[in-house]
Amino acid sequence: MVADQISTIYTGTNGYLDSLEIGQVKKFLIELHTYLKTNKPQFQEIISSTKTFTEEAETLLKDAIQDQMERFRLKEQL
Repeated sequence: MVADQISTIYTGTNGYLDSLEIGQVKKFLIELHTYLKTNKPQFQEIISSTKTFTEEAETLLKDAIQDQMERFRLKEQL
């Protein structure tokens, strides 16, 4: 799915994955994609309807990455 590809590339190229161990990256990205679909469905809608990575889509993605990173770190500490 294009939205998943965009979120993966954006997350990696903007340094959000740098603090994770290599073995954690795939799990984090899978959970991020699920989180986006469940909690930020507008992200997918914007990408699908406009075929563009808009400022609104970027804001939604940044929020999702930050939320998911907090959740992920808490789970990994248990």
